[in-house]
Amino acid sequence: MKRFQIWWLKFCCFLIGYNFYILSNCSEVSTQKVKKYTAALLIVSTIWAFVGFCFCNTYMKIGISGSIIGALISVFIIIQIERQILLSGKTNIGLKITRIGLALLMSVIGSLIVDQIIFKDDIDKTKMASNQDQVNLLMPGRTKQISDQIANLNSALQKKENERLELLDDINKNPTKQIVEITSGNTPVTKTSLDSANRLITNTILTRTLTKSVKTIPNPKVDQLQPIDNQLKLLNDQKIAKENVLLGLKALLEKEVGSKIGFLDELGIMFTILQKSAIAATVYIIWLMFFLLLELLILIAKSNESESDYDKTIQKQMDIHLRKIELL
Repeated sequence: MKRFQIWWLKFCCFLIGYNFYILSNCSEVSTQKVKKYTAALLIVSTIWAFVGFCFCNTYMKIGISGSIIGALISVFIIIQIERQILLSGKTNIGLKITRIGLALLMSVIGSLIVDQIIFKDDIDKTKMASNQDQVNLLMPGRTKQISDQIANLNSALQKKENERLELLDDINKNPTKQIVEITSGNTPVTKTSLDSANRLITNTILTRTLTKSVKTIPNPKVDQLQPIDNQLKLLNDQKIAKENVLLGLKALLEKEVGSKIGFLDELGIMFTILQKSAIAATVYIIWLMFFLLLELLILIAKSNESESDYDKTIQKQMDIHLRKIELL
């Protein structure tokens, strides 16, 4: 049990920035003061860890691990802010004003985030009407855009249909085509003649001849039908897809608008709720005062306490070091 108390006291000193070895030689009053400061710091840190986690998870959308890191960062910032008060020997007026200003800002931020979580159902109800207004606002423009795309597809389909009809008409009129082929070749021709001695002389001469042939083949435009049919199918598929999108456009817009959770949007809706409902305004004020008093807890405790022997020990050590410097 005693070992646990020692480790707990070390943790308290680490948290608020006190020196454990100096504190271990001080009275129980200083030890109780350290534990009291730690308790207040843990309360503030726990609240802000919850606020930081909810903000990161709901609005920043960085997942559970990212939200945990955000919560740890919030706790780290709170501890460093409170240490400005805890580790100062005497809280001067400037430090008090700064801490009060920070407390006001942080209490407003904290109460806003917590109230958005508390009034989530009311915010969702009000947001449904707001989302519907946004859908009605976006609907005409998006409908015109898709309708124009469908009109362009219809125009392209009509052109391809006309092209196909022209090909079919030509194929029906001319199912076959005649191709004239001309081939050339050398044909041997034998000629005989008499020489001066009346002897018979035979000569073979190669004569170039041209041969013409006519072939009948199917109309080659038949091969152009298949690519046009493929293009028509593709355009028809695109048209059907656009028509389906147009039919489900309202549901798509509702899903799109509803999936985007905006912090400022919900903040505006919450202020509308606070203006219309006195109960909601009262709850907000209660949370605001709770955060404000919580933020000022350590400042109030530090301001109303006299110096402990730990503080005097620290001051005495400083005086001794200053004396040593003077002697040097």
